[in-house]
Amino acid sequence: MEKTCGSPKGEVLLKGKRIGHMDGLNLIQWFLKNKYKYTGTFSRFITEDPEKSHSGIKIDIVMTEKRLIIKDACIDWMKNPQKNGTFNAQHIESYDE
Repeated sequence: MEKTCGSPKGEVLLKGKRIGHMDGLNLIQWFLKNKYKYTGTFSRFITEDPEKSHSGIKIDIVMTEKRLIIKDACIDWMKNPQKNGTFNAQHIESYDE
């Protein structure tokens, strides 16, 4: 089973503090071996501190228009700082404003 959703923009949090945003977000939810897997892509990752824009960083991504938080997302691959890439996440949560 596979479900997808997307958002033109998402806020990026590191340890609860906003560090930037991502453009062109896509999230895929897979159900595999009795648990959910979350993978995604982004077209651009803009940070206020360029040192926080690298592969391997663990972040949370807030998709405000979908009211979803992608928790514990790890950037797997980025073309170069502030460009497109992929991530894997541990889980997603919905929230009310």
